[in-house]
Amino acid sequence: MLALGLAGAGADSLPGDDPYSRLTTADAIVLAVRSDARAGDAVRLSVYDSPATFLEQPASRHAARVGDDGLAVVEVRGLKAGEYAFVAYLDENGDGKLNRNALGKPKEPFIFSNGVRPKLKKPSFDETKVSVAPGEVVVLTLKS
Repeated sequence: MLALGLAGAGADSLPGDDPYSRLTTADAIVLAVRSDARAGDAVRLSVYDSPATFLEQPASRHAARVGDDGLAVVEVRGLKAGEYAFVAYLDENGDGKLNRNALGKPKEPFIFSNGVRPKLKKPSFDETKVSVAPGEVVVLTLKS
């Protein structure tokens, strides 16, 4: 299951406030991957900024460890406001790549932004893109 949320700045104590607002930073887009994986497990994230390079050449790659709170958090600096697609996976064996079976289907848990759940084909950039700006938090939920 994938969930995507955007959190703005605000105080965590306000009623109805987004719990991810504590992660915001004015000069970065924050990627927060929620997971039921063990604390310390590795999450790999890729950021794509173009349909032409989607799933081939990311604009940036990042790694984070799942914390005790079930979150792997990355601050992505240098991205301007715009449309981006995000992909994350749980690197279960720590080899730094998304392992696949003989048919090319991922063997490790993965997620795409915008709630896309691919079935028979890879999703497109347009299907997975979200509009974000520095100061926002993108939350992806990864089920391992």
